[in-house]
Order: sequence, then C-alpha cells, then structure tokens
Amino acid sequence: MADINIKMGPENDEGIKVFIHSSKDKEGKKITLELNARKTLDGDLVIRDHPDIDVVIMPKKMKVVAFPKEASTEETYHTQDKLFDFLIKRGVLIRDSLQGGNVFGSMEARIVPTENNGSSKFVLLGVARWVETEKPYFDYLEKFEEMQEDRFTEPSEEESTDFDPSRHSEKKGVLRPMYIRSPYGLNFAYGYRE
Repeated sequence: MADINIKMGPENDEGIKVFIHSSKDKEGKKITLELNARKTLDGDLVIRDHPDIDVVIMPKKMKVVAFPKEASTEETYHTQDKLFDFLIKRGVLIRDSLQGGNVFGSMEARIVPTENNGSSKFVLLGVARWVETEKPYFDYLEKFEEMQEDRFTEPSEEESTDFDPSRHSEKKGVLRPMYIRSPYGLNFAYGYRE
C-alpha cells in the first residue's frame, strides 16, 4: 500500500495549500498535488477548488459531503454525481451509502474504513485527481465566456452594422403610449347591470 504524507501550508485569503506526497515504489517516487482547502475547527477539510461545489472530508465521521457553492441547479447535481461516481469507482467510498445530505442540495457518502484509519488521505488524493480531470472543462467554459463577451462588446465587421438614421423613426411598434393597455381599460363594458 502507498505511504501518503499530507503537509498543510500556511493559511492566506485563498485558503490553505495542501501538499500530498505519495511514495509508490522503493525509489520514493513522489506525487505532489496542490489544493485550495481550509481546515475547520473540528478537523474537517473543505476543498474549494471546484467552481460549482465545495467538497468536505470529515475524517471523524468517516464521510464525504459535497455542498453547492451558490444555488443548487441541475448542473450542480451532475457535478456531485460525477464526483461520487469517481470516488466510488476508485474504491474509497461505500457505494450503497451515497445519499442526499441534510442540507438542501448536498450529497454525502461514507468512507471505506481501513485498519490504520488513513482512508481520509486516500479520499483527499481521489478528490485532487477528480479536480484535475474537471479543470479542462472549466477552463474551456471560462475562455468561451470571454470570447462571447468580446463578440458582444467589440463585434467583427461581419457581425455589425452601422447606424442608419433613415431606418429609425420616432414611432415604432404596435403599443403606442396614448392607448390604454391594461385589464381595466374596458372595465365599463363588463360592469354588473340590473
């Protein structure tokens, strides 16, 4: 089994940097990962690298919980589903323990217990690997939004037209301000009569 050492860096505004060193063979080949995380007062680790969800590893309760960052949407659910599917396939979470959490929009699962109580380190390594697999997708979305913003603020010659005063008139559309456009406009016609 791999020996995993976790080093917590200093805390700043961006969070705590977590460095994971894993020796896989006798030569001491090391894997170094960097995460944006915070450690809570009770020892839980909150990983904040993903744009849609925060992942909380609770070593004392032996479970992992994923909370939505802002609003719980369909995309948030799919993101949580991908995370837990990734961790279950790696064998660090118990498959039949996956359920909705007691906070709206959250999902949770129990960690597979080990003899030396080091399973939370493997979960941390699994979450770090999952964040790496999601990073290209969110980099693409960010670049796409920047491209769309540039298209709207500085359109190309093919996508823009010059101002033509002859095509614009003072009165446009079918709803003129002088007409009454409300449900009470014909109220006199529907009144009660004896």
